[in-house]
Amino acid sequence: MKIMKKVASVILSCALVISASVVARAETETPYYIRILSKNVNIRSGPGVSYEITARTKKASSFTYLGAQFDDFDILWYKLEDKTGRVGWVSSDFSRRYIKKAYMPELDAPEEFVSDGTVYSDIMKVVNDTAIKSNAIGVQVAAIRGSDGKVFDWTYGYSRYGEKAIGNATKIRAASISKVAVAICAVKMQEQGILDINKKISKYWGEKLPKPVSLATLLTHTSTLGYLSMKQDKEKILDQITKAGNYTDKKIGTAASWYYNNYATSVAAATLEVASGTVLEDYAQENLFKPLGVDMSFFSGNIEKQSRLATLYEADHGVELLPGEAKYVLPDGIVGNNSGNYVGGLTGSARDVAKMFYMLANDGMFKNEQILAPETVEMLEKRYFTASEYGGKFKQCIGLRYGKERYGTSGVYYHTGNAYGVIALASYDPETKNTVVVFTTGASHSRDDDGVYSVCSTIADSVYRNIDLI
Repeated sequence: MKIMKKVASVILSCALVISASVVARAETETPYYIRILSKNVNIRSGPGVSYEITARTKKASSFTYLGAQFDDFDILWYKLEDKTGRVGWVSSDFSRRYIKKAYMPELDAPEEFVSDGTVYSDIMKVVNDTAIKSNAIGVQVAAIRGSDGKVFDWTYGYSRYGEKAIGNATKIRAASISKVAVAICAVKMQEQGILDINKKISKYWGEKLPKPVSLATLLTHTSTLGYLSMKQDKEKILDQITKAGNYTDKKIGTAASWYYNNYATSVAAATLEVASGTVLEDYAQENLFKPLGVDMSFFSGNIEKQSRLATLYEADHGVELLPGEAKYVLPDGIVGNNSGNYVGGLTGSARDVAKMFYMLANDGMFKNEQILAPETVEMLEKRYFTASEYGGKFKQCIGLRYGKERYGTSGVYYHTGNAYGVIALASYDPETKNTVVVFTTGASHSRDDDGVYSVCSTIADSVYRNIDLI
């Protein structure tokens, strides 16, 4: 078996080399560049630490971007060229904090949208005006009306600037909205009798932990685990969570111990795999994404329609992630070794995510299929305590948050997302079942008084207030 795995690894590595060269040719017609912001960053002769160090940066420098390739350890390397024509490779794993891959498009003056007087068109004007104000490159909005389940879409700008317009089927990395999908899988497993979210996870790992950590505390950010570096190997994760020094001295499961923690979600995802004996991506496909009828995945390389992947732009319009890189993001396939990507890797369209949230708004039902039992949805919606972040207050739930008196409603369940330049908001009103999702790329990161990204909340407010009038 080990020999077969090694052979498969070699074959995969060769395939990546061939694919990467194709990606480089296809994506360097536009002048992307690597901006290394620090000195003493190693430049190597090939995509991996086994290759010779050919140079080190002496100061902040810019390089032409020639392509990207993953090494045998699933670390992404950027191929670059300096001003003298010398070619080398730099690791994104080490240097993501120090480099910026960018193509700064000179945005054309945006056209003013003139409403035709219909409610749908009036909302489109808000989307257009808000996108322009926030300097967004692309905006994708999906809404489902609770009264009849009708889906509405609004889009602005580009999936790839100047080349491809964003559409309602464009696939975008949803960032931390991924955590809601993880939480849904957790309560679904409880519904199936696989686990109990309130039991100590030591039961599933087979080792005693310093504190009584449960999936509920992990998914409400009250596990008291520190914000540790994410490990993909389950044995390394187990080593981390069994060390007392990796926990704070706060009381577990309390509002006082709340601390938004990506690492805790990765542990929750690994626990789901260990408890179920199944790769969570496979479980989610079978129990969530396929029943919803969506082409969505925690791993962008699993998206069926790869041509729909968007280029992700940061607020300064530098490129953060290209489709040619995203397509190589795939699960390990070994139970317990995939946890990092569940924290923010969920990829789909705003419409896909809206279907997932509408299912929750509709007591677990979607198109006559009971995906979650109503009492299971209640588990997700339980409001544990009040937390505060970025000046806004909300009730913390399992994966979700509840914001009182938002967007003309008495309150919405929601989650935001922010990664690789994507700014996102997914939400639903439990009373009307109206559901609104907003994805943006290249937009300003400014926030409103509730701590939500302004570009998203402004658009969501318009949709919620008017969707029943369309």
